[in-house]
Amino acid sequence: MGLSLALVGCGAMGSALLKGWLTLSDSQTRFKAFWVIAPHRANVEPFLEDPRVQWVSSPQELPEDPDIIVFAVKPFIMEEILPLYKAFHSLFITVATGKSLAFYEKFLSPPHSLIRAMPNTPVTIHQGVIALLANATLTADQKRLCEKCFEGLGFCTWVKSDEDIDKITAISGSGPAYVFYLIESLAQAAESIGFDKETASNLALYTFWGASTYAHISNDPPSVLRQHVTSPKGTTAAALNVLETDGFYNLMEAAVKAAYNRARELGDERKSV
Repeated sequence: MGLSLALVGCGAMGSALLKGWLTLSDSQTRFKAFWVIAPHRANVEPFLEDPRVQWVSSPQELPEDPDIIVFAVKPFIMEEILPLYKAFHSLFITVATGKSLAFYEKFLSPPHSLIRAMPNTPVTIHQGVIALLANATLTADQKRLCEKCFEGLGFCTWVKSDEDIDKITAISGSGPAYVFYLIESLAQAAESIGFDKETASNLALYTFWGASTYAHISNDPPSVLRQHVTSPKGTTAAALNVLETDGFYNLMEAAVKAAYNRARELGDERKSV
C-alpha cells in the first residue's frame, strides 16, 4: 500500500521534495496521496495535474491522518504551526534549519516520533544529500517508513545529534549555493577574457558537471584528480597558485564555519528547553 504524505509549506525546499517524489520511477506505487498545506498556491500549480496531489488550506481539512507529515516552513513560524498538529498520529519529519529535536518535542507534547531531515535542493533531480536524525521514540518500523520516503532522492545518511545536522547544514544543505556561486564566478571569468555570456555560461556549467561526475565515479580522491590535471609550471598550476596564494582553502573553511555557527544560532532555543 502506498504512503500518504502531508507537506506543510511548499517553498524552495518543499517544492524540491515534491518534484523529487513525483518523478521517482516508482512514485505511483510508493505514494498514494499528497496533501499540500501552504499559504501560497503558486509553487504547487505544476503538480495539480497529478491526481494524488491535493491542496488544502489547513490541517483540519485533511481527510485522514497521513502516514507522514513533513514540515517545510521557515523556522521562525514553527512555534505557530506545530500546535495545529498535536492531535495527529503521523510520523513527523521536519526539514527546517536550526530547530532541535527537543524544540519539537516541547511543542508536540506528548512526545511524538519525529525526525529532523536536512535535504538539499538537488533532491528535485534525485541527486540530493539527505541527513536524518531521529528522536528516542522512533520505532524500527517508523525508521523504515522514513527511509522508504526518501529512498531514491539521493545520498541518505543517519546522524547521531542535532550538532551533526547543523554541520551537514553548513556542508550539504548550504553547499549547492557554494557550487552555484563558483559556477557563476567561472562564467564571469570566461566573459572577462572575451567569451559571450551564453558561451561563458555553458563552459562553466559543463566543466563543473563533467568534473563533479568524474570525481563521483573515480576511485581516486579529488586531490589526486587535481594533480592529474596539473602539469608542473603549466596553465593549471598558474591558476591554482593564485587560488592557493589568496587562501582559497581557508576562505572555504571560514564560509562553512560561518554557516555552521549561524545554524547553531538558529537553534539557541535549545538552551531554554
